[in-house]
Amino acid sequence: MEYRQFGNTGMRLSAVGLGGLLAHYEGVCGHPPPDEKRQIYLRAAELGVNLFDMGYGDEVHIPVELKGARENRYFSLKVGAPQPAELEGVVEKHLRNIRRDAIDILRVHHYAYMESDQLAEQISLLKQTGKVQSLCLIRHFRADQGAYVERGPEPEADADLVIYNYVCRWQAPGIERSAKAGKGVLIMKALGSQWLSWADKTQTDWTQATKETIVKLSPRGEGMRSDLELAYPIIAGPWHELAEPGEDIPRTNRAVRWVLENQAVSSILVAFASVAELEEALV
Repeated sequence: MEYRQFGNTGMRLSAVGLGGLLAHYEGVCGHPPPDEKRQIYLRAAELGVNLFDMGYGDEVHIPVELKGARENRYFSLKVGAPQPAELEGVVEKHLRNIRRDAIDILRVHHYAYMESDQLAEQISLLKQTGKVQSLCLIRHFRADQGAYVERGPEPEADADLVIYNYVCRWQAPGIERSAKAGKGVLIMKALGSQWLSWADKTQTDWTQATKETIVKLSPRGEGMRSDLELAYPIIAGPWHELAEPGEDIPRTNRAVRWVLENQAVSSILVAFASVAELEEALV
C-alpha cells in the first residue's frame, strides 16, 4: 500500500481508503450482511488501508479491533449540511461509537459551509477543542464543483472531497490548485459511482448512449432522473479503454491506478460490497 501526505495536516493516508456505507453498487448489490462488512474492514486493514470513512454512521459495523486510539489509523465522518447547534452532539455520538477522542476528517458540504457563518464558527470551535482534527469540504453538487475549478480550495479548509475519475476529469485544475495551496484531496466516484454496475459502465458504447441509457440500465430506473445531470458526466465515457487485450470487463484496480497517477490526490474513498471487490481494486 502506498501512503500519501494529507495536505498540511500531518496525516499520512493510505492511497485508497474504505468508503462509508460499504455498498459500492448500492442499487445492484444492496448492503452486504454484517459478517461480510466485518470481513471487508478486517481485510482492508490487512492490506494496509488506514483511512476508514464512516459515512453518516456506518461505524457501527466497524470491528471493535479497529476502534480506539491508534497512531496511523484515521476516521472520517460525513455530516453533510448539519445544523450548527447540533453538530457537536453529532460528533460526540460518533466518537463514542469509535472509542476515540477526535474525528480525524470531518466532511461538510461546501455550500453549507460557505452559507453559514455559524457552522464555520462551530467547526472552528470543535477543532480548537480537539474533537475534530481537519475539515474537508464535499464538492458533490455542480456549483461546488465549478467553484473548485475556478477558485481552488477555500483557505479555511484543510481538504476537499472531489469527483474525479477516468471519464470525468474536469476538476483537475482545482486539484492542482489544492496541491499548490498545501491542501489535501480526497476522491469520490473513482469507479463512476454506485448508479450502474461496473460491467454496465465498461461495456456500454457511450458514443451512442444518452442519459436515457442510464435510466434504462440503473436499478433505480425512473428514480434516476433527478440525478441525471450529476450522474451522466461521472458515468459516461470510454471505461472500456481500461481493459487489457482479451478482457470484456477491465479490473477495477486500473481505474484506481489511473486516479492515483495524479500525485496531488491524497486518497481515494471507495466503498465495497464484498471482500472480492476490495481485493480486485487493491491487489
